[in-house]
Amino acid sequence: MMETEGWRDLIQDLENLENSASSINSMNSEQDLWFAKGQLYMINFLLSLYTATNLALEELQDGKPT
Repeated sequence: MMETEGWRDLIQDLENLENSASSINSMNSEQDLWFAKGQLYMINFLLSLYTATNLALEELQDGKPT
């Protein structure tokens, strides 16, 4: 799944969202700040899936417990 063009498009979109969500210039309230923090948490989680999946796969192939 992570080798498809759709996944690469999703990652590009998430990186663009990450850049816009981390801009504090557009935040007008504390609620905006907490909302952006939640967005960034989920974006970073999704962006780290590829690395985490590859690390788990390498550990399985090496016979190491995860």
